[in-house]
Order: sequence, then structure tokens, then C-alpha cells
Amino acid sequence: MRKSLVRLIICAICALTIALPVTGCGDSSPGGISFPDPNLEAAIREAIDKPSGPINASDLEGLYSLNARDMSIADITGIEYCTKLEGIDLRYNNIVDVSPLANLTNLDMLLLSGNQISDIAPLENLTGLTWLSISYNNNFSEISALSNLANLEVLNIGGNQITDISPLSNLMHLDELSLDCNQITSIEPLIKNTGLSSGDSVNIRDNPLDEDSLNTYIPQLGARGVEVTFDEN
Repeated sequence: MRKSLVRLIICAICALTIALPVTGCGDSSPGGISFPDPNLEAAIREAIDKPSGPINASDLEGLYSLNARDMSIADITGIEYCTKLEGIDLRYNNIVDVSPLANLTNLDMLLLSGNQISDIAPLENLTGLTWLSISYNNNFSEISALSNLANLEVLNIGGNQITDISPLSNLMHLDELSLDCNQITSIEPLIKNTGLSSGDSVNIRDNPLDEDSLNTYIPQLGARGVEVTFDEN
């Protein structure tokens, strides 16, 4: 009877262990959550007003916004534990990998301009975003992930290597769209986006626009009341 009870307890412990997620770097442990980048850790500590000691999950429960602009941050591992975040400013850092942001589905505003991001696919599930800025990273051209972000109202993806903007055709809530300094030739997808209308603005300066875009599509947007900024010569 005693041996059976011991086996039952061991089995229960094993089952619990198997069910626990493997988190790897940045994991939440008895010593606290690890932030491999000391500059990110410093920003988190300032935000939660905890200058020393372990950072525990409970410390992050009230963290709704994070200003970590221009802090030489290269690695954002650990930010995935800040699950209550609604706004993040990570502009002008050295970030390449944004995968730790992938499950922060409470985000409403995300500012990532001026980094070294080459892949924005991890952002595809952040469907609550209304404001996204990833301008001047210069390392990405593929924007298909944006097609899922149907609630976007402000989108700035200027200063990259984008050629195909077809993923933007279904973003019906856009009010402000910045596409300047890319490699876009056709803006036909913006004509298909019937949400672009009076009072909205589109910046497409410094792109090699084709004749259809210059002579047909831009006037069509203008006729809808969209303010279009472009190179006229």
C-alpha cells in the first residue's frame, strides 16, 4: 500500500514536470526572471521601480508601458514575461530579433523604428495593435505579417526595402500611413483599400513610382479626400 502511494506521488510529480513549459533563456526561476541584455533590465527596473533584487513575475503585473528608447538594447529576451504591456517604445536601439514580442497580445502601440530588424513575421499575432512604427530598419522587405493587423490606425514602415505593399490592402482602419524611402513602384493596393478615405494621409515620397501610380492611383486617392505626399517631379 505504501509503495503504491509513493509511486502515485512520483507519477503525479512527473506529469506536472512534463506539463511545465520549457522557457530557456530569460526563464522565470526561483532567482527571478533573467534579462540577458543589461540595458533592457535597467529599463524594466526603472519602470517597475525596483533597482535591485530578483525581478519576479509578480513585479511585472502592473507594467503596462515601457519606455526603452535609445538605450543600446540588442537583445529583448525576457520581455515576453511582461504580458500586461500595452505600449512599448524601443526606438533607436540595436534590436535584430523581435520574436520575444510574439505573444504580447495586449499591445496597442509598438514603436521599433531605428533598429536592425530583418524579419517582422513574429508580429503577425499582435492583432490588437493600433499604432506600429518600424521605420528605418533597412533590413526587411517582406511585410505579409502586417495583413493580420486589421486594427492598425497608424503605420510607419518608411526607410526600408519594401517593394510589394499588397498586404496593406485589407487594413481598413488606417488613418496615417508612411511608406517613404522604400522601393515601391505600384501603389495599386492602396486603391483596393477602401478604408482609405477623407482625412487620411499617405506618405509615399522617395519611391520609384510607376506611371500608373503617379497619373492614375494618386489622383484616385486624392479624389477620395486622402492627403497624399509624394515627389511630383
